[in-house]
Amino acid sequence: MKLLLKREYSKHLTKGSLSLEGKLLCKTLEPSTMSMPNPCAEGLYRLAYDYDDDRGWYLYLEADGRRIEIRAKSVTDTTDIIIPVTCFKKGIPMFTQLACRKLKDKLLQCMQEGDEVWLDIYSEFKPSNKRRWKLNPQNTLQGQEA
Repeated sequence: MKLLLKREYSKHLTKGSLSLEGKLLCKTLEPSTMSMPNPCAEGLYRLAYDYDDDRGWYLYLEADGRRIEIRAKSVTDTTDIIIPVTCFKKGIPMFTQLACRKLKDKLLQCMQEGDEVWLDIYSEFKPSNKRRWKLNPQNTLQGQEA
């Protein structure tokens, strides 16, 4: 099974759409590329699951020697997280617990039956690391690091 996570980079948040076979499962929320790096680079990752006494079952992936968890929690609490979201209302994520539970239930069932689940993360537009330009006090252009 292969899930697709299409990222949309913005200044304050990185939103995404998680789909399976062309059908939207849920939206996602990640830290902004401007304030901190995304949990993982775009690419193909194998999903796994684990159990914790405090949280129960949860999904995760391994990237760059770190464990990136897929769970409902505040995006400001940690950088190694992808948060499932049911919808956004005026930019505010809604029903993250519900989206996380539905996603987890669907994927855990497949994984426990022996199927491998892969997550392909991509975007149409990559975040830019190019220099930005602004006017200095003398009204001439100068470069400024992003």
